[in-house]
Amino acid sequence: MLKVHLRRTLIAAGLACLGGWLLARNTDKIYEAKTEINAGSPLVTPDQNMPPELRRVLLPAVSTDLDSDTNMLKSQKIFKSALERSANQLGTPALATAKAFSELFPMFELVVPESLNQYAPDQMRVVTAQVRAYSAEQAAAIANNIAYSFSDYRKQRAKEGVGKALAMVKLASSNAKKELDRIDSEIREIKIGAGAADLGDYSQSLTQSLDDALRRKTMLESELNGGVAKIASLETTLAGLEQYTKLGVQSVPDPLLEGLRQQLIGAKVDLQNLREIYLDSSTFVIRAKAKVANIEAQVTAAEKRKRNVEGGTTTQKSTLYSNTQAELSLAKANSASLRQQIARYDNEIQTYRGKISDAPGVEAKMNNLMRQRMVQEEAYQKNFKFVSDLQDATAGTSGSILSLAEKEYAPEVAPDVKKYMVLATIVGGLIGLAYSFAAESFRLPVHTSWQLGDLTSLPVSASVPSLPKPLAKRHALAMREPGFKPIESMRYMAFSMMAQENRPHVILFSAVGEEVDSSLAAAEFAIAMSKTGKKTILVDCDLRVPRLSENFMVSGRSGVADILGRTILPGEATDLFVSTVHENLQILAAGSATQGGISDFLTTHLQAMINDLREKSDTVVINCPPVDVFADASRMASYVDHTCMVISAKTTSYRAIPVAQEILEKSGAKSVSLVLTNASATEEPFGTRTGFRKA
Repeated sequence: MLKVHLRRTLIAAGLACLGGWLLARNTDKIYEAKTEINAGSPLVTPDQNMPPELRRVLLPAVSTDLDSDTNMLKSQKIFKSALERSANQLGTPALATAKAFSELFPMFELVVPESLNQYAPDQMRVVTAQVRAYSAEQAAAIANNIAYSFSDYRKQRAKEGVGKALAMVKLASSNAKKELDRIDSEIREIKIGAGAADLGDYSQSLTQSLDDALRRKTMLESELNGGVAKIASLETTLAGLEQYTKLGVQSVPDPLLEGLRQQLIGAKVDLQNLREIYLDSSTFVIRAKAKVANIEAQVTAAEKRKRNVEGGTTTQKSTLYSNTQAELSLAKANSASLRQQIARYDNEIQTYRGKISDAPGVEAKMNNLMRQRMVQEEAYQKNFKFVSDLQDATAGTSGSILSLAEKEYAPEVAPDVKKYMVLATIVGGLIGLAYSFAAESFRLPVHTSWQLGDLTSLPVSASVPSLPKPLAKRHALAMREPGFKPIESMRYMAFSMMAQENRPHVILFSAVGEEVDSSLAAAEFAIAMSKTGKKTILVDCDLRVPRLSENFMVSGRSGVADILGRTILPGEATDLFVSTVHENLQILAAGSATQGGISDFLTTHLQAMINDLREKSDTVVINCPPVDVFADASRMASYVDHTCMVISAKTTSYRAIPVAQEILEKSGAKSVSLVLTNASATEEPFGTRTGFRKA
C-alpha cells in the first residue's frame, strides 16, 4: 500500500512540475511601471467667515486628507478611467473591456510610506502607484493615466464642492426672499382686513361701528313692539266680526222624521216575515211587534214637533271683515321685516365685539411678523453676499503629480519559471498524496483474497491477477484458441468444486458494480471445467451486453432470448448449442433478440430452460449482468446450485459486497462465493505460475 501511495504522489508531483513549467512558458509576461503622486494636499481654502452649516457642506468637498486620497487612488473608478484613457491613447480598445479590468486591477498596488516626506507638511505623502500589465508600454500608460485621472478627480471634486455650497446659499437666499414675500403678504392682508393702515384707527373704527349698530337695533326694537301691539288689537277686532251675511233661507222635510218613517216600514216588513215562520206567541214575533210599536210612537211625536226644517241659506262675505284681515296681514309682514333687520344687526354687533376682543392679538401678530421680516431680510442679504463670494472661488490644480512613468523603465517582473515549477511540484505532490489517501478511504477496496475473506466471511473461490490492458486483451482473445490454458486459480476452482460431496452442477457468475466484467471469469472457469473432462455448457444470459457471445463470435445466433420467448424450443433446433474449439465445451448464445433482460420472461420458461440444461451437460456455467445493477442475477439465484460474485480489487468498494450478498440471499441463493479480479500477482496463490507473460 505504501508503494501505491508513493507512486501516486511521485506521478502527481511530476505531472504538476511539468504543468508548472508549461504554464510559466505559456503565461504572458508582466511588466511593472511606477508613478509618484502627492496625496493629502488641500484643494481650496474656504472663507473662515462663512456660517458653520455652510462650512460643513463646503469643507468635505474642497478639503482632503491622506486617507481619502489613497482610498480614491485605489478605487475601481480611477483604475477604470485610466484604462479608458490608455485604450484611447495606445489605440487598443481591448484595454477598456471588463476582461482587461478583471485581469489588471488585482495586480495594481499603491505604496504609501509610513513617515512624512520632505516635500509635504502635516499628513501629506508622496505615494507610488505600481501598475502591472502585459507590456511595458501599457504599464507606463496606465500608471500615468491613473495620476491624470486622480488629478482630474480632484479638480472635479473642488468644482462640485463649490457648486454644492453655491447651490445651498442660492437656495437659502431664495428661501429668504420667499419668506419675505410671504410676511409682506400677511401684513397686507391684516391691514386690508382692518380697513386701516394704523391699528389704533382700526380699534376706534370698530368701537364707533358697534355704537351705531346698537342704536339702530334699539330703534327697530321700538318699532317692532308697536307692530306687535297693533297685531293683537286687529286680531281681537277680527274675532268679533261676522265673516258672512245671510241673504235668504229655504225649508225641506225634517230628515229625522223621514228616517223614522223608513225604519217603521222596515220593521213592519220584518214582522210580516216572522209571522209567516213563527206563531204570534213566539218570542221573535213579540219582539218585532214591540219594535214596530216603539217606532210608531217616535214618528207620532216627531210629526207633532215640526214637519219642515231649513234646507239651505244664501250668504255674502263681510267687507269690514275683509279689510280688517288685510290690515292684520300687513302688520304681520312689517313685524317679520323688523325682526330680520334686528337679527342682522345682532350679527354685526357680535362681529364687532369679536373684532374688538381680537384686536390685541392682531396687533401682537403684526409685531411678530415685523420681527420675522427683519430676520429674513438679514438672512437674505447675507446669503446674497455668500453667493458672490463663492462664484469667485478657485478650483484645485494638477500639482499632485510629481513624476510620470516611462516604458523604457518598466521591467519584466513575472512569470518566475523556477518558482512556478517548485510550487507546482510541491502542490502536485500534496494533491497526489491527498488523492491517494482519499481514494483509498472512500472506496475501501480489498486488495487480497485473504483480506476479502476476513472482511466478508465468504469463501474466495479464485483470484485473477491484474494484467496490463494489452496483455489482458490478448489473453481474452486466446480463449478461442485450442491450446488456451486457463489460469491456475481457475483450474483450482474447477477441481475444488468437483471434489465437493454435493458438487454444484449449475453455477452462476455475476459481477458486483457496473464497472466489473464477469464474462471473462465465467468463460475461463467453463474452459477449466471442460479441461477436466466434464461436459460443460457456457450460457450467456446477459441479454443487454452479450460479451460472451461477442468473444466466442456467436452474436446474433438463436439462444437464451429465443428459448425464453418461446420463439424456439431447445429440441427444435440443432444449432442452439454451439461447439467451441475446446473439447467438452459448448456455448449457448444470448439470442437473436436481446432488448430486455432475464427478469422480463416468465418464471416457468426460465425454470424449464435450466432443467433442460441440467439434462444436457455435467456443468452449466451461466453469466448474468451485475447483481446490484439489474435484477437478472437475483431472478436466477434460486434455480442454480452456486453463485459466484466477481469483484475487482481496483474498483469494487467493500461496502457494495454485503449489499450484493444480501440481494442474492434474499432471492434464494443456495451458496455464494467470491472471485477476485485485478488482484496482486505476487500476493495471491498461484499468482507467479499463471503463465500470463507467455500469453
